[in-house]
Amino acid sequence: MDISQLLYDFFGKRIAEYGSYGIAEYIVYGAIMLALAFFVIFPALDKRNVKFNAKFMLALLPYILLGSAVHVLEDMRLLQRSWNPLELGYYFVTPGIYLLVAAVTLFFLFVSLLVSKKAKKDFHIIFAGIGTVLAAPVVVFELMNFKAWLGFFYVVAMLLAIVAILLLLRKKFKFALLQDRLNILAIASQALDGSATYIAVNLFKCGEQHPLSEFFLKTMPKIIATTIFPEGGPLADVLIKILSFSFVVIKVLLAIVILHYIDKEIKRENLRGFIKIVIAILGFATGLRDLLTLGVGTCL
Repeated sequence: MDISQLLYDFFGKRIAEYGSYGIAEYIVYGAIMLALAFFVIFPALDKRNVKFNAKFMLALLPYILLGSAVHVLEDMRLLQRSWNPLELGYYFVTPGIYLLVAAVTLFFLFVSLLVSKKAKKDFHIIFAGIGTVLAAPVVVFELMNFKAWLGFFYVVAMLLAIVAILLLLRKKFKFALLQDRLNILAIASQALDGSATYIAVNLFKCGEQHPLSEFFLKTMPKIIATTIFPEGGPLADVLIKILSFSFVVIKVLLAIVILHYIDKEIKRENLRGFIKIVIAILGFATGLRDLLTLGVGTCL
């Protein structure tokens, strides 16, 4: 087998044939993304005194939305995908879309920093404003082509309920972890991702590309339900949906555990904030894409 065929089998087949992610992709892409994030992006921005806090995360959201919305244009077959990094279509799907959006985001971040110094204004406002202008046309176009508004509202309602619970816990019990707004945003990002995936898979029969998510959403609930109700039927279906919701709970709890560890073990404040932002980006990027994909009716 030649190298090109090997590369296609490991990294190109999933893109070209609309398949599921493989273990090799998780390892290689994860290592590359983490290396770029912590050895290139963080040092460059930290040196320029960029503070990674909730304010920065909110300014970053339009760019995350832009990336998710562009990805959905490809889902709608309005953009041509490619598994070849030398072709433009590679940068409309994962992992290329992350590289494209990162480049666009960093470019306008540096522009915003320069403009803010000359205009003597908060760069967050300039940065967020540019991102909003870029994302708005794509998002408006997709909203105009929505076919599943009910699913969209289901996801939003579930997310708001989870955030409301977090805010209630923050107010009532004064949990230290929930006093940090960036922690709230990071947990909310994972709640959005879990909620969008849960609604899409269980109520709209969409597919799932990630093997681990597939296990918690479909395989495990089905095994348990068929064990309790061998004949199947309505009760088995209800149980499957209830057990499948564990996916959302697990994502939220896992985010809380990781954030607790970060707050406890990472002493450098800006690095701590950067790690939390990475967690939030991963959640919002996939969650917003799933939400928009569900809305326009192009579930994979």
